[in-house]
Amino acid sequence: MSQNVFEMAQRHFHRYAEPLDLPRRYPHMDILSHLTTPDRSIAFRITLQRDDGSLTVCRGYRVQFNDDRGPYKGGLRFHPMVDLAETTALAFWMYLKTAVVDIPFGGAKGGVSIDYASLSLAEKERLTKRFTLILANDIGPEKDIPAPDVNTGEREMAWILDEWRMMTGRYRRGVVTGKPVTMGGSQGRREATGRGVFYTIVEAARDMKLPLAGATAAVQGFGNVGSVSARLLHEAGTRVVAVSNEFGAVTNPGGLDVPGLIAHVAAGNPLTEFPGSEPMGRDDLLTTEADILVPAALENAITAANAPQVKARLVAEAANGPITPDAVDIIADKGTRVIPDILCNAGGVTVSYFEWVQNRQELYWPIDEVNLRLRDVMVGAYRRVAEVAARDKCTLREAAYHIAIERVAEAAARRGVQ
Repeated sequence: MSQNVFEMAQRHFHRYAEPLDLPRRYPHMDILSHLTTPDRSIAFRITLQRDDGSLTVCRGYRVQFNDDRGPYKGGLRFHPMVDLAETTALAFWMYLKTAVVDIPFGGAKGGVSIDYASLSLAEKERLTKRFTLILANDIGPEKDIPAPDVNTGEREMAWILDEWRMMTGRYRRGVVTGKPVTMGGSQGRREATGRGVFYTIVEAARDMKLPLAGATAAVQGFGNVGSVSARLLHEAGTRVVAVSNEFGAVTNPGGLDVPGLIAHVAAGNPLTEFPGSEPMGRDDLLTTEADILVPAALENAITAANAPQVKARLVAEAANGPITPDAVDIIADKGTRVIPDILCNAGGVTVSYFEWVQNRQELYWPIDEVNLRLRDVMVGAYRRVAEVAARDKCTLREAAYHIAIERVAEAAARRGVQ
């Protein structure tokens, strides 16, 4: 999957950058190459000592793609599918994401190719701290700020903060975001991505005159982002009729009990054994009858092969790159409105920014203030994208890319592109 994901990201970029005519506006600067070439790609070996004394060798990565608008910022994922191409694409999308919501960060991403779930707790800590040790001089609150992503969370961010502090002798909470609140994390960070997805769905549904109360939704991926999005939709009166995770999918045309399903999965029970639901094929969820589709898993979920069967009126890209370039036009031609990933799932990095600001001030905000500020950023960004889309008679994706590319190109040109 990830072998061509960076190529896919570049195809999206060049398609939407072409109308902006950047080479003419910024002559002799090779601006397109500047914006599509990572500043720095770090690939390294990690040797992990297992609990039984044996050694496991795996690959680690950190790609620092662009810092024209601020320090590098991006998550850290531990997953067997992690490779340099995927990490580069995610770093690429991150700098566009921070630009479209207009927060002063660039884009980075990191990861380790390993079956993290199979490790013991002690092995997980050793792996995370070894990763930090190798990158200790490459990350920092004014340089590059990691955050949680797939298979990482508050625990891993606490380990990174501790290891970096031991290495440098400095207690700088802002070296990572997504930390436990007791260590300087922000209220609301864990739910921020899913909450941001919900805020953009509210705005898009309003524009479409689609009342959320009584509408139906299907959510692919029931991790942190998908479960929060599903819960907020449920609370808004939307019937969540299908949900999936990596092990399977369930459906109930009358609406799933989302709070009950969250508790069921949190207790360690298989999603497919949830009472009051019927199992369904994971791939069938993407083409099920629902007004709203939330792909919240990994890249390339909707392709040219299944895009013609997508029935949703609104697709909210909670995952990164869930629709391939070949499927974009198929979905658009159906009249389906798509909230693009670089806007839709930017809630997480937005509250990471809030956390970084709070760490610098050592002044912390209550949850209601965090959520209100998040809503202001996400709604403001959506409205700006929608205005550009209406003005230029283009899709929300095109408008979001235009805004992001314009902002980064202007910053790059003003700093001299050196």
